[in-house]
Amino acid sequence: MNRTKLFETQRLVLRRFEETDAENMFKNYCSDDEVTKYLRWKSHKSVEDTVSYVKNFVLPDYDNEFTYRWAVVLKETNEVIGCIDVVEYDAKKKAVELGWVLGRAYWGKGLMPEAAEVVRDYLFDEGIVRVSAHHNTENPKSGRVMQKIGMVYEGRLHKYSFNNDGELIDVDVYAVINDKI
Repeated sequence: MNRTKLFETQRLVLRRFEETDAENMFKNYCSDDEVTKYLRWKSHKSVEDTVSYVKNFVLPDYDNEFTYRWAVVLKETNEVIGCIDVVEYDAKKKAVELGWVLGRAYWGKGLMPEAAEVVRDYLFDEGIVRVSAHHNTENPKSGRVMQKIGMVYEGRLHKYSFNNDGELIDVDVYAVINDKI
């Protein structure tokens, strides 16, 4: 059973990635050092890097029953401008952690909260009790997305995660609880 369902919002389509998305991914976010500055992975140096990533990691991962990974597509242009996915899944606790990335040209327009809200609601409908996310403390704008979808600040974890240089970093943690369960 694949858990990555198709969704449509006012401005976006959330769908599974396709091999043909690599060029837009590279152009819109994978190649931008400013976009990947606070992420765990470095920007791609060529579109071939992105093609390889999609073919060897993204698409095969859809075979995993608990993969929730969406291409964020701007309806206006039909281009992949970002990604949102479940980066950690704990079936026993019914808890997930979300992660996302969005092309710089699309920052500050409310697009990621629009996508994340739909994903949060779907996860709650799937019986998930806790949806959390964390961000590098040097990137508070990511925390604003979390707040906009109802997540509450829970605290700071020191030396908890790695940046894309392999250095341990502090992160701020946010979560929202499914009150219907």
